[in-house]
Amino acid sequence: MKPFLILQLRPEDEAADSEFAAILAKGGLDAADTRRIRLDREDLPQNLSLDDYSGMILGGGPGCVSDDHATKDPLEARMEAAMLSLMPKITQRDIPFMGCCAGIGLLGHYLGAEVSNTKGYSI
Repeated sequence: MKPFLILQLRPEDEAADSEFAAILAKGGLDAADTRRIRLDREDLPQNLSLDDYSGMILGGGPGCVSDDHATKDPLEARMEAAMLSLMPKITQRDIPFMGCCAGIGLLGHYLGAEVSNTKGYSI
């Protein structure tokens, strides 16, 4: 079986590690069944091939794709741009994808959905 690619956007070690542990636990995965990349620490590898993975899981992050780009933290902007560069490959090839918080916001934004960082909604 191919490993799952887990991409993380959280720059806080404790939060990133807790998120990773939760993904493993809830997904029934062992760390050996995954490749973890913390985008706060490294860029996407140039030779990254989504064909090498069973699917991709994109975790949450400190901000929202709808945050004002003029005031967005440069690290957050870099991570967001990296993920948006993968979205065409993910959607065109129907790569299994699970987005958590910021992860689903980035996919929604790419697909043209209105994404907001408001804490609630009304019907």
